[in-house]
Amino acid sequence: MIYCVGNRFRYEPAFAAGPVVKQGRGLSPDGRPYPGGWVWETVAEAERFIAANGLNATHRVYGVLADWDRDTIVTEGQATRRLVRDAEIVRLTG
Repeated sequence: MIYCVGNRFRYEPAFAAGPVVKQGRGLSPDGRPYPGGWVWETVAEAERFIAANGLNATHRVYGVLADWDRDTIVTEGQATRRLVRDAEIVRLTG
């Protein structure tokens, strides 16, 4: 499992409607190229992103059912990796 940061006011209602998916590299819903969603290897790294960007009140860390080495790529000039395939998002317990 890897991790993403999501706006809890959008993600939580989406869980009630069914599986939630993090978009990988490809086309966005409006047909534009999309480099894939940002992902982190650890919860701690994702939490640091939330804190560094002042998102504590609106965002939280979620799990992504994907493999760090196989399902992500390094994007030059960015501190985060990008997801290369669509993958299910899950709530973390604890």
